[in-house]
Amino acid sequence: YRANAERQQLRESSTDVEGFLRGMQMELIWKPFDPVSLGRVVQLINKTNQFNLTTRRYTTEEILAFMNDPAALTFEFRLVDRFGDNGIIAIVIGRVNARRVFTVDTWLMSCRVLGRQVEETTLNVIAVEARAAGADTMAGQFRPTAKNGMVREHYRKLGFEPVAGQEDGSTDWSMDLISFEPRPSFITVKESVECKKPISIHS
Repeated sequence: YRANAERQQLRESSTDVEGFLRGMQMELIWKPFDPVSLGRVVQLINKTNQFNLTTRRYTTEEILAFMNDPAALTFEFRLVDRFGDNGIIAIVIGRVNARRVFTVDTWLMSCRVLGRQVEETTLNVIAVEARAAGADTMAGQFRPTAKNGMVREHYRKLGFEPVAGQEDGSTDWSMDLISFEPRPSFITVKESVECKKPISIHS
C-alpha cells in the first residue's frame, strides 16, 4: 500500500507523463515459464479477465505441455520500479509454425500497470524473441468476452494490421517482424535467465 501511495504521489507531482515514467525507474524482467512460478502463471491465466486478449484457460498439465513444446515461446514478465516489486504482471504464450508465423495464443496483463508502457515493452520483447526463433510475422487475435472490451483495440494500438473479423466479434491481426522497430519506452528490459530453450520450427 505504501509503494502504491508513493507511485500515485509521483504521478500527481510530475509535470507530464514522460516525467512520471522516467521517475518510476522501471525494469521489466522476463523469463520463460519455469517450475518455480508455474503455479502463479496458471493462476493468472485462469483468473485474469479484463486485460486478456483471448481468455483461454489452461490447466497445469496444459501449461507444462507448452513448456515442453519446442515450437512454443512462453513469457512471464515482472515489473520492478523505484518503489518496489509489482510481481508477475503479464503472461504471453505463442508458437512458431512452419510458415514462419509466431501466433500469440495468450496475452494477458494486470490492470495495475496500465499507462506505464508495459504493453509496448512487452511487444518489443516478444517480437525480438519470435524473430530470433525464425518468425517473419506475428499474428494475434482478440476474442471478445463480457469483460475484456478494454483490449479490443490492443493490437491496432501496437501497430498490427487487421486481417479478418469473425461473426462472433473476434478480430485477427498481423505484424511484419522483418521490418519491426522497437516501440519507444522508458522501461529497461532485463532477461532473468542466461540460457534460453532451443526453438525448432515445425508445423
